[in-house]
Formats: sequence, C-alpha cells, structure tokens
Amino acid sequence: MDDYGKGPPDQFGALVGWAHENLGDRVMVMLQSTRRSGLGAGDPVDEFRYFMTKNQAVVLANYLYGISGRLPPTKRRSRWFG
Repeated sequence: MDDYGKGPPDQFGALVGWAHENLGDRVMVMLQSTRRSGLGAGDPVDEFRYFMTKNQAVVLANYLYGISGRLPPTKRRSRWFG
C-alpha cells in the first residue's frame, strides 16, 4: 500500500535564503525557510536540498519568471563586436 500523501499536513514557510552547487550535468539547490513571519535572532531555519537536472532547473526558472510577471534576463551583445 502506498503511503504517499498520508504524512503530516502541508507546512508553509517564508523563503529566507538559497544557494546552489553545480554538479556537472545536475545542480543541487539548497532552500532555507522559516515558519515565522519575521526572522529574528534564534528563530529556527529549515534547510532543504533538491537535486535536479539542469533541464529541470531551467523549467523551474522559467515557471518562476512567468508567475512573477517578469522576463528572464537577456544576453547583451558586446558593442566591441557589434
């Protein structure tokens, strides 16, 4: 029997930090969050690490750009060669 979805209820938090590590064809993203509305001295910070392919990272980044209403940065052409 599959126990997926039978764990503790969903938990919500505020994102307070992140970092990444390039692992060749994959990337590790570390997200830090807290369950409190404001981060003060001594407040617990949870860390979560996610491993994904670089394609998954691009799909996630494009999704976040889309829901934020912003456009991804564009590469500028060098005036030296332009």
